[in-house]
Formats: sequence, C-alpha cells, structure tokens
Amino acid sequence: MNPSRPAWLAVAVFPLLLAACSSPPTWEKAGATETTVQNDSDDCRVKARLTPLPERYMGSPTSSVTSKVLTREEQRAMYEADEFQKCMTGKGYSAAKR
Repeated sequence: MNPSRPAWLAVAVFPLLLAACSSPPTWEKAGATETTVQNDSDDCRVKARLTPLPERYMGSPTSSVTSKVLTREEQRAMYEADEFQKCMTGKGYSAAKR
C-alpha cells in the first residue's frame, strides 16, 4: 500500500499544527521577578535568533521526509524555539504549562 502525497503531508504537518495551537509554557524560577523573567526571555530570544542554523537544518541530501515538507522559515522557527528553551533552562528556569 502506497499512501498518497497529501496523506504523507498531513501526517508530517499535523504534529506541527498541534504544537502551534497549544499555549506556550510560562517560565518559572524560584525568586525571579516578572521583570527578571522578561529580561531573561528577551536575552534568550535574541541569542536564539543570532545562532546560525546548523547544516543539518539546511536540507542535506539525506534529509528526512519531514524536513522536505518544512520550509526554511519553519525549520528556522523550530530551531530558534529549541535554542530559546535550552537558554532558559540553562538560566535555571523550568517550563510550566498555563
């Protein structure tokens, strides 16, 4: 059985849409004020944007089916989100769902 292209597209994109619909986590750290959390979030956001996208995100010849579906902008957004989370965790924060 060979699934059609639209079916594969739906399977590959559905998790991304689901993640986009869920609310982002709030960041918590013992003793951190709202201003401190905002400043650290801003700092991590800037660092994530300035971090170069690794080659593995640039559509190498051995890329997976999912990476072929994602646009470069979507790949960049996923990478930045991951780098942001690493930065906040590195500053001692933990993510808590709203």
